[in-house]
Amino acid sequence: ARVAILDRLQELTPREREVMELVAEGRPNKVVATRLGLSTRTVEVHRAKVMEKMGARSLADLVRMAIAAEILGP
Repeated sequence: ARVAILDRLQELTPREREVMELVAEGRPNKVVATRLGLSTRTVEVHRAKVMEKMGARSLADLVRMAIAAEILGP
């Protein structure tokens, strides 16, 4: 399962990966937008693409994937 997650991570753009990391840490879209110098709407679009590319059905799924890929600590 970890290998599949790592393969999916390779499909993300660098910006999508940044958004994924911050969202998985629990940061709200508005905070992510401010931190990355983007509009909230742009973050929403990136977040939706991350969810689609990673095959996550919920934020909890995405967090589990981030932990499995060692993007986040347990």
